[in-house]
Amino acid sequence: MVLLPRNSSGVVCLALLGLAAAALRPMVSVGPQVTVLNVDVCIIGGGAAGTYAAIKNRDLGKRVVVIEKQDRLGGHTNTYIDPTTGQPIELGVAEYEDTEPVRDFFKRFDIPLYKYNFSIPGVTSVQADFKTGLPAQPEQGDLEAAWEAFQAQVEKYPTLDYDLSDVPFPVPPDLLLPFGEFLRKYQLEDAVPYLSLYGQGWGNFTTVPTLLAIKYFPPYFFSPASIYGAGDGALAAKDNSLLYDKAAEELGGNLLLNSTVVEMDRSGPDYVFVAVQTPNSRRIIRARKIISAIPPLLNNLKGFDLNDAESPIFDKFKGHSWYVGLVKNSGIPSNTSLINYGTDNDANFNIPELPGFYEFFATRVPDLHYFLYGGNDTQPSFTQAEIKQSMEDTLTRLREGGVIPQIPSPQQELEIIDFANHSPYEVYVSAEEIEKGFYNRLFGLQGERKTYWTGAAWVTHSSAAIWNFTDGLVERMWADDDGPAEVPVDTE
Repeated sequence: MVLLPRNSSGVVCLALLGLAAAALRPMVSVGPQVTVLNVDVCIIGGGAAGTYAAIKNRDLGKRVVVIEKQDRLGGHTNTYIDPTTGQPIELGVAEYEDTEPVRDFFKRFDIPLYKYNFSIPGVTSVQADFKTGLPAQPEQGDLEAAWEAFQAQVEKYPTLDYDLSDVPFPVPPDLLLPFGEFLRKYQLEDAVPYLSLYGQGWGNFTTVPTLLAIKYFPPYFFSPASIYGAGDGALAAKDNSLLYDKAAEELGGNLLLNSTVVEMDRSGPDYVFVAVQTPNSRRIIRARKIISAIPPLLNNLKGFDLNDAESPIFDKFKGHSWYVGLVKNSGIPSNTSLINYGTDNDANFNIPELPGFYEFFATRVPDLHYFLYGGNDTQPSFTQAEIKQSMEDTLTRLREGGVIPQIPSPQQELEIIDFANHSPYEVYVSAEEIEKGFYNRLFGLQGERKTYWTGAAWVTHSSAAIWNFTDGLVERMWADDDGPAEVPVDTE
């Protein structure tokens, strides 16, 4: 390894790195000199996609650094451990498809997997209209027949098995329909109660383009067992966050938590330069390639040097707001789960009106319920305090309507003991953009300016699908790479 000159403290002068690094000099708080981290891949985002990309690259012998704005890896995977019982409760990703990438990734860290079973013995699900507080008794349609008919429609588009890189063009008109119109066109209304469970976090899921709805459903959803909630074909660890804890331990100093991209320069022929704000300082990263594994909304890409090809594409993305948490002292019996049913919302399949709560789920810890709260398409975000107030109002209506018991005095204060903000969730574009070939243009960005893109926006909200997509992306990324034209700077 050839070393470029450095001063007595081992700090490499930015001037030695050329104009690209010099352009970032104003970002550096320590003056004209700064330690440069030299890597093969700079990975931005430490959720499912970014973590997998980091470990995959390490296994290929590549030097990596991961930049993550939160204080942990895992993204939508967030596990609460009850301090009294030790019972883990997942506040995000709860299950994984039984696929080879899933088994291999958990095996990589010696984490055992088990058949996932969501049901809890002795728990009863009660449907109620959270808006009125009254019990609901919806008519039961022929779910099995509707599910088979839905499967037949999905199978018309085999190239959409998770992967949006091969969207047909011209786009078939059915895929551009609002999902609700698609369901009515093919008389699939009886499948809505089941489909709506998986449409949580999409805002009003009946208004999303059908393309973005049907790519969400993996093959095992069509097994008869999954219709009745047996979780056939799904796996889980005892604590899903353990995977990310072990990945963080392996990455060590090459994981920059609570850190954000301040600026980058991707204009050079061989390297990219990224200025990063960490809790203690600003650092410069010099990398051969970048993998972006964050939701590609313009607000998330503020530190990127987006060009005229990238900005108009990412500008089209929007996201939904979705929140989950754990509440105690709610007054909901420990053996009861509550499901919101929009009694007066006949025009929209009786799905709940948003913003509001989808459900309160019983957990394996007494007096602890898991809640899900979704925003609509016009209100982008909510604070925990706003959601707590909405919860108090909702529970008051449910008590007055006789759905849950009245709480005897003195009443214990409602307490949210853990809270996870999964926004932006299920980022999407309009049907008009899809019709104009949006996804062809989006995937055309792969590899341009030494940058590669992964995450749910490119596939779907399934860790198994994201890992499979990212695995192939990393393999292709290095397949024809001959390395840089100059020797790298070794600052380690």
